[in-house]
Amino acid sequence: MPATVTVAPTAYGKVRGAEIADGVLSWRGIPYAAPPLGGLRLRPPAAPEPWSGVRDALAYGNRAPQPELPGPHEPLPPAAEDCLYLNVTAPAGAAGRPVLFWLHGGGFAAGSGPDHTGDGAAFARSHGLVVVTVNYRLGALGFLDVPAERPTGAHGLHDQVAALRWTRQNIAAFGGDPDQITAYGGSAGGKSVTHLLASPLARGMIARAAESSGGDHVADPAQARDISERFFRALGTAPETIRDVPAADILAAQLAVADPARSTWTWRPSVDGAALTADPLTAIAGGAAAGVPLLLQTCARETALFQLTAPDAGAQADRVLAGYFGPARAAELLASYAAAYPELDETELRGVAVMTDERYVMRTERLADAQSAHAPVWRSRYDGPYAGLTGAASPVFARYAHLLQGAHGADVAGIWLGGEGLSGVMHDAWGAFATAADPGWARYEPGRRDAMVFAPDGPRLTADPFAHARRAWAGLDWQPGSWWR
Repeated sequence: MPATVTVAPTAYGKVRGAEIADGVLSWRGIPYAAPPLGGLRLRPPAAPEPWSGVRDALAYGNRAPQPELPGPHEPLPPAAEDCLYLNVTAPAGAAGRPVLFWLHGGGFAAGSGPDHTGDGAAFARSHGLVVVTVNYRLGALGFLDVPAERPTGAHGLHDQVAALRWTRQNIAAFGGDPDQITAYGGSAGGKSVTHLLASPLARGMIARAAESSGGDHVADPAQARDISERFFRALGTAPETIRDVPAADILAAQLAVADPARSTWTWRPSVDGAALTADPLTAIAGGAAAGVPLLLQTCARETALFQLTAPDAGAQADRVLAGYFGPARAAELLASYAAAYPELDETELRGVAVMTDERYVMRTERLADAQSAHAPVWRSRYDGPYAGLTGAASPVFARYAHLLQGAHGADVAGIWLGGEGLSGVMHDAWGAFATAADPGWARYEPGRRDAMVFAPDGPRLTADPFAHARRAWAGLDWQPGSWWR
């Protein structure tokens, strides 16, 4: 029986992986760009330096600098500014297989490539997929708008483009087909998929796209300027010296701008004129991602997670909506929710129903409408329990699982790991989409808007389950803020 081949060539040198399970190979910690240190800090990524010989690719690369999780959790790779690494998992002997390119969530401020996905072996086994997971720069190091510099404010998005380009150039050596890349992300990673679909730098590199709890989320010039001013005040130095400051001081200033419980929507890309040249939904409505099939899922009670971690979330709704639309229109909007959901108390109404639609559902619905003019779109909603409960934060989440039915992130581990019930059904749907561009239910059409609802008692195709949200927010335009002051 021939030995399993675990050495793969790349454009920069050979890498040695390992067989992590019967018939599944993995390569970890492959550099897709040069370390963004010194003069490369807060600049678009540069190509990695080539190496001679064979480089071991047996351990995950550094995570981007980020706040550390409290309490007990599984060991994580170190956090360091040298963080531009990706991982590849493939079936042994694969050739020309579809590729699933994963972008992790974490509010553009936390996380790393293997989050929720683990090693990706489940999809390699079940659907023969080659899986790529990516680290990218986060927080200030990824999304700080530095005055007088261009491009600026979207370096984490430039990293994602660089990782996608590396995948196009090298994935055939790992058994993947560079013309069959499905970009998939959750939360901030889902929003990143929207941004890549809109980006001229990523055009032609994505064959299919999928999002869990995505939509779009960019900073307008006023927001980017405000965060920059607050950051440099906290840092106590001028923009001109930003590349001389220790990374630990940058993270400390980032945390001074917004603590982790309330920083979920603080950091995000700017329209920098390079990675993004227009508002993402405007670009996509204009055909920026024409021909790219798109699968969009949101959760029924997305922001139950944020109401749990920051209990004052619902109390912000009146102020946030009044800031967008004025007090009278905000009151009308809240009254429409009270009438539609009479069973909800004030906290659940404002902190879950309203916040979920404003943060996730309406951004996703408008994305679905924008792309459906140019390519097939499928829509779904997850109403089930928090799937998997694996990974660094699992002990924390497990304690509150009963409060997190249909909450933000509840679907992603199930999609990746499969198993019984809804997790297995979703795993097969996402695998079918990545291999054949069809998850197996009716497309989203503006005239009907069917969506698959993954309910606790089983999946069911539903006609327009987001009708109330779309009517309530019809004709309203707003630039999302951070929700908290």
